Amino acid sequence: MSTPPFLLGAAVLFWGWQTGLLLFGLAVAVLLEGSRVVTWRLELEPRDFNRVADLCALLFLGGAVYLFATTGTARGVPGGPRAITLLFQWLPLLLVPLVGCQVYSTSRRIPLTAFFWALRRQAARTGAAPGTVDVTHIYVALCVLAASAANVRTLAFYAGLCALAGWALWPARSRRFSPLAWAPLLLVAAVLGWAGHLGLHRLQAALEQTVFEYVFNLVRRDTDPFRASTALGHLGRLKLSERIVLRVEPGPGVRVPLLLREASYDVYSTPAWFASGAGFTPVQPEADGETWKFEPGERVDRAVRVAAYLHRGRGVLTLPAGAFQVDRLAVVGMGRNRLGAVKVEEGLGLVTYTARFGAGAPLDGPPGESDLRLPARDAPVIRRVAAELELGTRAPEDAVRAVTDYFRRGFRYTTWRPERTPAGTPLEEFFLETRKGHCEYFATGTVLLLRAAGVPARYAVGFAVEEWSRLEQRYVVRGRHAHAWAVAWVGGAWREVDTTPAVWVDEDSTASVLGPLGDLWAWGGFLFARWRWSEGGDGVGQYVGWLLIPLVLLLAWRLWARRRAGPGARAAAAAPAATRRPGEDSEFYRIERRLAEGGLARRPSEPVTAWIARIREEALAPLVHLHYRYRFDPAGLDAREREALRAGAETWLAGRAAAAPAEER
Repeated sequence: MSTPPFLLGAAVLFWGWQTGLLLFGLAVAVLLEGSRVVTWRLELEPRDFNRVADLCALLFLGGAVYLFATTGTARGVPGGPRAITLLFQWLPLLLVPLVGCQVYSTSRRIPLTAFFWALRRQAARTGAAPGTVDVTHIYVALCVLAASAANVRTLAFYAGLCALAGWALWPARSRRFSPLAWAPLLLVAAVLGWAGHLGLHRLQAALEQTVFEYVFNLVRRDTDPFRASTALGHLGRLKLSERIVLRVEPGPGVRVPLLLREASYDVYSTPAWFASGAGFTPVQPEADGETWKFEPGERVDRAVRVAAYLHRGRGVLTLPAGAFQVDRLAVVGMGRNRLGAVKVEEGLGLVTYTARFGAGAPLDGPPGESDLRLPARDAPVIRRVAAELELGTRAPEDAVRAVTDYFRRGFRYTTWRPERTPAGTPLEEFFLETRKGHCEYFATGTVLLLRAAGVPARYAVGFAVEEWSRLEQRYVVRGRHAHAWAVAWVGGAWREVDTTPAVWVDEDSTASVLGPLGDLWAWGGFLFARWRWSEGGDGVGQYVGWLLIPLVLLLAWRLWARRRAGPGARAAAAAPAATRRPGEDSEFYRIERRLAEGGLARRPSEPVTAWIARIREEALAPLVHLHYRYRFDPAGLDAREREALRAGAETWLAGRAAAAPAEER
């Protein structure tokens, strides 16, 4: 091998470490570097390399089809970026058969025909020996690139990359410099590269954040899953839907009903809530790539498992209050904002994750001035009600209890109805006239009353977990379980305050009689999606690899059946005689050379039949016919015809030799 000793194995181990396939990497490293220990070699012909290359191409295409079909980012939308990333990570493993054949072959090189069909056809047509290439350095670079597709941007990855680069460059270093001078220069280059990487990364993050906030300030629409606003009535319309949006499995010690929050907002301007200064900051995954911590350290926690769909691979996670960690979530990127919203990007169409939560976990940022602000149009009615409840003289805990009791005494819950134009603002009608509404009105009124009492508060939206499915043996969350509530800063921590009357959970009384059939259909769709994206470990993806074993074993047996040679076979394999063209020993070539010596050579691209006619040697026509059959006919010549070609050529040459002295006289 032309690579430095053990560089190939080190690159494969580095790839296995970064992609989480260390056992595969160890096996491949032992296989490839084992060629330095064993002395025998396989005498492989170009067609053997072609077959192995075709196998690698088949593995690549099969993996690509499977990943593009199963790694989706939306319902019915293939997940191109994610599939390409996973396929690229597995590429070193898919090419192992071809690289293994090179390192164990007598030639230690791969014919170019293994990579190009056009060269195969050309070699078959002309019989010329194909060119060869050493792919070990290319394979090392491919391992590094595949590892970079899976790394979690840590210093360990960069250190390993620099170590491999130094290993590869060491034999090629200039001998004018001593190793004591060369090594420090390599270290300086590595340090400067790391500094440049950090600078570019920070610049990119700053530009992305600036553009993100600028676009959201221009367009406040709900076309993006990371919306920065919500209006009264949005959840009301969602409550009419029976569609199952989440599936939830609470862990030990988790009480149901449970609120799962999607987003929260801090600025109210009738009739909409907005999230101010809520740009997302990246969250880095742990080494396994599927664990995401919002704060360091270990905590005594509870857990809840959630299955959710992502639209085009992007969305906002629904999390319980106090969430500090998300486990087993395979997405490319995650971000969080100061209001407790967590977004993900480039994920599967269906994701299943475990949210760990505990009391006082700081997913939400501390309160600010916006958490005490009252809207100008609704401030009079809010202050009027706050004065009636004497909220200004109460401690935060008492204020929360007073507001909760206030809504329980004189207000009723009602589902959403088509909007009408009120005389005043929606909140004025809610407080002073109808005294009934759905959760959005109760949550908004609670937030503003608490702010009037001097308690920082925010408006939160999400879903309530409360319906047990006997069919699926888990909790299901429908569109009508969408909910809004208040989050108040009490006792130095954010606390959920839900003043909506508990009767709202009985909305399923209006469900259709066809609901069970719809649930059965939805469950079937969920099982198919889980199989498609291999969620829960019960997909067929884990068995696909086993289907390739018979094919690989068959090819390995055929290669092993090739004649093995000792250490000296490498030079012999490089000899030109190793590959002979069919019909190369035809005696007609002697006739061609004899005529060329006499000044009757065939012109370039001139057909043989036209040539012998031009030089008036039509008597050679039967020999030309036998020669062409011997040269190109797959059946070749039988023994009688082969002897006729030999004897005819010898007779013509003998006659030509006898005629030469007479011509000279």
